Amino acid sequence: MKLFSYLIFLVPSLLFAQIDYNITHNNTNAYSGNLFFQKGGSSPRPVKILDSSYVEIYSQNIGMKGWDFKVNYNNKLSYFDRSSKGWFIMDSLYNEVDSIYCLNGYIADNHDFIALSNGNYILFAYDEQVYAMDTVVVGGNPNAIVEGLVIQEIDINHNLVFEWKSWDHFHVTENSYLSPWTSSNLPFIHANAIDIDFDDNLLLSSRGLDEITKINRVTGDIIWRFGGSQNQFTFINDYPFTHQHSINSLGCNRYLLFDNGNFSSQYTGTVNISRAVEYELDTVLMTATKVWEFIHPDSLFTPSIGSVQRLPNGNTLINFGNLQMLNLGSIITEVDSNNQIVFQLEYNNGNNLYRAHKFDWFFYTPQASIFGCVDSIACNYDSTANIDNGLCDLPNGCGDILYLEYDPLVICSDINDCITLLSTSSYNSELPSKGIYKITDLFGRKTLKSSSQLQIYFFDDGRVEKRKIIY
Repeated sequence: MKLFSYLIFLVPSLLFAQIDYNITHNNTNAYSGNLFFQKGGSSPRPVKILDSSYVEIYSQNIGMKGWDFKVNYNNKLSYFDRSSKGWFIMDSLYNEVDSIYCLNGYIADNHDFIALSNGNYILFAYDEQVYAMDTVVVGGNPNAIVEGLVIQEIDINHNLVFEWKSWDHFHVTENSYLSPWTSSNLPFIHANAIDIDFDDNLLLSSRGLDEITKINRVTGDIIWRFGGSQNQFTFINDYPFTHQHSINSLGCNRYLLFDNGNFSSQYTGTVNISRAVEYELDTVLMTATKVWEFIHPDSLFTPSIGSVQRLPNGNTLINFGNLQMLNLGSIITEVDSNNQIVFQLEYNNGNNLYRAHKFDWFFYTPQASIFGCVDSIACNYDSTANIDNGLCDLPNGCGDILYLEYDPLVICSDINDCITLLSTSSYNSELPSKGIYKITDLFGRKTLKSSSQLQIYFFDDGRVEKRKIIY
């Protein structure tokens, strides 16, 4: 399938491709998903998908669209349009199937967006208002512009179902970096990431506050505040994160974030460094324990942007997105559970990457016309055919159901060939399910056990088998 993808996409993609990066590390322990990102910096700024061999299978300049290019929770692509100030959804057939904007007069922000599997969307907007800061601090500006934040959840029909306002929960003086708060402009929150926690409540990353906030998705109440001046947790074995990005819930009160570390030197006594860090929170004792971190061996520091993602195989993908101060561009690093670098992409100086992700997802590629028997109950059923040839053999059954294991894959076109193969292939009267953690079709899409197609079975012990149920 991937070879066919290259034929379809590679030539037109190269019209937009500008290869200004190098792969400096790559081994077999790297996660095999496709890599998604949008190039920042100088124009053009194409969105890109690199396959597991890091060949560009998609590269398109879509103008002002493309910011935060990724696969969302609804298994479709999402990205921000900096022209219309809205989020767009694209399916695997290249169709833009929805566009989402904030309601009640607010303008969506480009930092993050959630498209849920139930059709709902979660996005946020900044809400700047004139505030009489002279009533708050001595010397405060009576007409100061103070930043607020609004989170909205919108249903599949674009109706508002939830709205949260920072004005009810945050106070401008909670950002100590802006002390003495006498400026005419006080952007004190700078929200940059949002996620859904294991209990369906919201997680908000506010870079300006150095804070991760957990918000009740029904009542809007704050459940806890982690980091910053209002921190409710005691750091057991770590120093506080500062100006973070990319909050991710890992379940069971474990959280992964990209710590830009803009003020890390105050705690470490060395230079500022950025890192990926995972915490486990005890919400009874109110403690935060660092359970994992990765600091690049080159002590990379990216003062802005950046991202981190825990991958399905246990690896972690870290995007050091802005290294211009080090005369570098951006570095995407993937490490295994032992913090060994298994993949690294380095962009040239002048280019930055807001985020980078890996997903087991790609655009749907129509197959070429293949004639054969497409009736799955026929003895001469051809799983590779997509156009029926009218020659299906439908006798009084083809015997008992046999579950043939292809490892390696062997194609048999009729039942006699299949039965002959039984002498050399393992089979069972019942398809074993123990240890199976994923079944996909040949396009890599997750699916259920089926007798109508060849499928790929992934097992907990690392085995990968191709199977076909034959009647």
